[in-house]
Amino acid sequence: MFLDFSALQNIGSRFAAYWWLWLFLLILFLSLRIWRMYIQEYYKKITNPWMMLELRFPRETTQPPKAMEQVFAALHAIRNSASDFEEKWWDGETPLWFSFEAASFGGEVHFYLFIPAIRRSHIEATFYANYPDIEITEVAEDYIYRLPPTAAELYAKRYRMFGNELLLAKSGTSRPAVYPIRTYIDFEAAVVEKEIDPVATLLETLARIKPEEHLWMQILVRPKVDNFIPAFHKAGEDEIEGIKERGRFARTAAGQVVIDPITGLPVYTIPSPAETEQMKAIDRKVSKPAFDVVIRYLYIAPQGVFSSSFGRRSIFNVMNQYASESFNKFGHHVFAWTLAKLWYAPYIFPMRRAAARREWLYEKYRSRTMYPDTITEAIFKMKLFQGGF
Repeated sequence: MFLDFSALQNIGSRFAAYWWLWLFLLILFLSLRIWRMYIQEYYKKITNPWMMLELRFPRETTQPPKAMEQVFAALHAIRNSASDFEEKWWDGETPLWFSFEAASFGGEVHFYLFIPAIRRSHIEATFYANYPDIEITEVAEDYIYRLPPTAAELYAKRYRMFGNELLLAKSGTSRPAVYPIRTYIDFEAAVVEKEIDPVATLLETLARIKPEEHLWMQILVRPKVDNFIPAFHKAGEDEIEGIKERGRFARTAAGQVVIDPITGLPVYTIPSPAETEQMKAIDRKVSKPAFDVVIRYLYIAPQGVFSSSFGRRSIFNVMNQYASESFNKFGHHVFAWTLAKLWYAPYIFPMRRAAARREWLYEKYRSRTMYPDTITEAIFKMKLFQGGF
């Protein structure tokens, strides 16, 4: 094969002659990216100021868990997104989210909502419609100001903390998000027969900490906008088809298809009860309004009473009462939790890595950062590459 190096040199020289054009296009691209990041942050923090509401439920409530499902359906209905060039590039409109929070201050439990102020009337109307006896009041000062603004200052005052985020941990599939955890539907029989409250474990865990301890949890939810909903539905349908395909033929212990010795054809079978329930659960989940979700928690206590084991297992165990090996469960986000040791990758500077993680997660909790967030993801990846995480 003959290569005409002179022709390649001519092409290269032509490109080099227009270096100013390529530099201009690169600067233009970067400028547009930076502008959009800036205007979206302006939209989220200045155009739409945030506020905190406290929710007080009656000690005895007769409302079924389905009432909360109606609340989330209403929240999904008020989703927003940029619909034209002006909203996208000038107003910086980006989908807003809501933070459902439970905080215990030495066993004193409070429930909060951190929301865009513009959504207050919608949210209050939704809660009053489904929980007529609820009390909703505006909080004058955010509870995060009870403690120092940075993790370094927290440690300087002889506090210790453990924090993390939880992820769906379904194994054996490339689509873990379409598998549901156990929901109120799975608790209905128990509720009727034994009067079991699905959130009782969370309340008990929050109420039974020591007077000096703090245990905070936030569940950030952002309605998926219309552009992403079809993809979520398609992922659920593809997973159901995959389950059908795996269960269509009888298989040996090694996974090979069983062949009928008489006909020479594969032996057909019917889905197992577990596979049938999986398909029903997936179909039920993808048929409901879809949200992006971040679950984040912090355990903070004075050095003398701090328990790392309790910090790691408290909220994790509470959330995994909704786990199911057939459906889905929660796992630790090991690149976000504040625990770093010498034998954990990248195996160097464990003290520095732990301090960096504490600062990162503490700031994300206080700012109620939602993913995906361009700036946050860029910083996270950079620190992970540099060994800061």
